[in-house]
Amino acid sequence: MFRFKNLRQAAMKAIILTVLITIASTSSSWAEEESGPAFAPPVTKTKTPEIGPGMGLNCVVVLDPGHGKVDGHYTGCKFEYNGIMYYEDVINMKIAEYTRDYLNQHTNYNIYLTKTSAEYSLPLEERASFAASNHADLFVSLHVDSIPGNGTTRNAYGVSSMSPRTGRYHNELAQQSQKAANTILNQLNALGLNNRGLILRDSQNGTLFSDGSTADYYAIPRYSQMYGIRGFIIEHGYLNHTSDLTLFLSKEEQYKALGEADAKGIIEYLSQAGKCTFSSN
Repeated sequence: MFRFKNLRQAAMKAIILTVLITIASTSSSWAEEESGPAFAPPVTKTKTPEIGPGMGLNCVVVLDPGHGKVDGHYTGCKFEYNGIMYYEDVINMKIAEYTRDYLNQHTNYNIYLTKTSAEYSLPLEERASFAASNHADLFVSLHVDSIPGNGTTRNAYGVSSMSPRTGRYHNELAQQSQKAANTILNQLNALGLNNRGLILRDSQNGTLFSDGSTADYYAIPRYSQMYGIRGFIIEHGYLNHTSDLTLFLSKEEQYKALGEADAKGIIEYLSQAGKCTFSSN
């Protein structure tokens, strides 16, 4: 009887552990989709593009519309409101296109998108290697946030950036990435979006940079640091926060405003850095 009781208790503990693991994996599902595989980049790290006065005019900006379709299904977050389904993948693409168009109109930058359609998905390491191969001065991955689940959220809202942590591998580069990210967040905040600031997260599985320091959790800032480019994620509000959705994420003119705010932040940062100029057209 005693043995049976111990077995039953062990079985209950196993069930509880399974439930806890399931809950934990569900609650971080959107974040995990952007964490990427934990290994070094598949191509040789390029030299970090120099930045500063007199370095030339042809800035390179790589925009990365996050997520995309895999096996016929969008991989980003989604939310239904008033009978309309909103997909992160589609919104990311629209914002990126408006950012590109504004930069093309107002600067002499070389602008690249990692993809040209929301219907296409590219592995995270390939997105970063594309930016590195084009010697990007800035690599900005565009996203929309969401709390996992089907309901609306009251407590999570506004814009944020997953950026590399400073004080370790390529510290100066990380500082520049954070400064660029904050410049964009300030432009988005000027539209009325709550600024949640920088989100800095360390690897959860012991991934290290080549110098032995702890790597960043999110793939885009991690790979950017490995490649020696300034790279980060910008989250443009929460799909399942009613105010964020209705005021900023549900109409074409809103996507245009977000894209142009991103572009203005990019121009402001690169202009202050002294490398790139912009036209007044």
